[in-house]
Amino acid sequence: MIQDEVSYSLPLMVACNCKDEVQLVVGTNSLGTCKNRIRSILRSGAHAVVVSPTQEGDVKQLLSTFGQYSRFQLIDRPWQLSDLTSLGRPLVARVVDRVFVQLPLDQCLVGKEIYEQCIKLRIPINVFQRPEWSTFHVGSTYVDPQSSGLQISVSTNGQGCILANRIKREIIASLPSNISQIVSNVGRLRDQIINEDQQKLIKDHYNSTKDLALAENVWYGLNSEYESQNLNHLVKEFDMTERDQKLKRTRWLSQLIEYYPMSKLADVSLNDLDGPSEEQQGQKQQSGTQGKPSNSESIENDDSTQNSVALEERKSRSSSRGRISLVGSGPGSVSMLTLGALQEIKTADIILADKLVPQSVLDLIPEDTETFIARKFPGNAERAQQELLEKGLTSLREGRKVVRLKQGDPYIFGRGGEEYIFFTEQGYEPSVFPGLSSALASTVVARVPATQRDVADQVLVCTGTGRKGALPEAPEYVKSRTTVFLMALHRVDVLVQELLAHSWDTEVPAAIVERASCHDQRVTRTLLKYVPEVVEEIGSRPPGLLIVGHSVAALIQSSLKTFDDSNKYSIEEGFQETDIGLGALLK
Repeated sequence: MIQDEVSYSLPLMVACNCKDEVQLVVGTNSLGTCKNRIRSILRSGAHAVVVSPTQEGDVKQLLSTFGQYSRFQLIDRPWQLSDLTSLGRPLVARVVDRVFVQLPLDQCLVGKEIYEQCIKLRIPINVFQRPEWSTFHVGSTYVDPQSSGLQISVSTNGQGCILANRIKREIIASLPSNISQIVSNVGRLRDQIINEDQQKLIKDHYNSTKDLALAENVWYGLNSEYESQNLNHLVKEFDMTERDQKLKRTRWLSQLIEYYPMSKLADVSLNDLDGPSEEQQGQKQQSGTQGKPSNSESIENDDSTQNSVALEERKSRSSSRGRISLVGSGPGSVSMLTLGALQEIKTADIILADKLVPQSVLDLIPEDTETFIARKFPGNAERAQQELLEKGLTSLREGRKVVRLKQGDPYIFGRGGEEYIFFTEQGYEPSVFPGLSSALASTVVARVPATQRDVADQVLVCTGTGRKGALPEAPEYVKSRTTVFLMALHRVDVLVQELLAHSWDTEVPAAIVERASCHDQRVTRTLLKYVPEVVEEIGSRPPGLLIVGHSVAALIQSSLKTFDDSNKYSIEEGFQETDIGLGALLK
């Protein structure tokens, strides 16, 4: 939500294409900082022109460091106002493209003069240590030394470069060790898909229309398939359009990037984006040998912690009959995982996990346990479900302990009942371990009391997507009810339209809760009538759900703003995990 610009202003962070620009550096005060600035300019493909060196010795050092670069120029004379309009490219009438002022403190008034002139000429300017005379700030930036293209920049907007450096280091330290390979591999896959799938779509479109301009417009429109708003767009599996078929790998790659364990993205191949074929449906899927997986879809968890008791239990079952359990992993936070679920995870031979099971839970899996992530992409859910069932059945017949790890609770719109029937009919009755359903856990973490006297005396949990993508029948509106819609955000415009057609109150409060109990949790509050617009604007951060009812505002009346056409929503970011000493329990 855009806040009042009078009371609150936050600079816009951008990544600029500076190739061939002329960037002027005035002064060389704090030579180390100045050198870093010049390196950044040259790395970006721009020309660095340095004028008015602060000390005589600076000239020698700068020439020694950068003299061999053709895009570096040092002008050893005092600063002149005309430098702004005479040292730039001919293309822009010799006006420089960007200015960095590195003058000593006793020349601060000169910095102000340069700033005022740059404002008139609309030249972006940064004055060292003077944010009030700067139109932009340069963040503390990490550039991947392996040239993957990754850059991470942190800015405190002039409030302390040391703090920005510290924050940057913390972020870098939290990344997987193979982050360079991850970025390179994902970029390579994206290029392959564009070349193989999207180019073919454009060619087919041109052949059918003979309109090159229209075909090119299709090309530019395809990039939206990678955006978060579209990666979960509803695709009816048994009624896919030709365009859906041709673009399925594009959308599936977006889903892998969003959901797949980060460290494993370096090993994803185009084969992983094919998904189970129709011919595979109903056929046995060989699960490979005991222990480490042999196929590309199976992943090994990086957690090296071993539970000796669990290991002995697995060994003792090596020749016994297979067993299976349906295990709910809860909404996301490890603190909401039951002890029963944890024991099953630690003693499994093979784990078949939903793609929405969060990384924090997957990290609990012993490294020698085979783990398979469901390939349930848009338009592929039924075949992927069959693939999981057959993989589980094959493992059971090999005498292995199978854990079907499900997000939330197995029986709350998780196909747990269907899986129970399937395996029971095959002679393997599953044990079922309940999990905290996101339908109710999300209300707690979003500060929404599902029931409260004089506000809500009943709760209804619905699905927004029925079998084969059908829209379920809309429930009636009850003012004293809290209604939770699961799996609804990808087609929320249709859902809300249907609710309003059934006389739902347009002004009833609503909350969009995404990634409930995860560190990147997001809670967006609005009114029912604005929900489709809000989802379109803020995008998608799956898994997410929609809560509708007056309970949404029950605990925040004092801070709840009046939403209207100019102020449609508010956002609360993040979830703080309470430290309750789980470390010893999870090992």
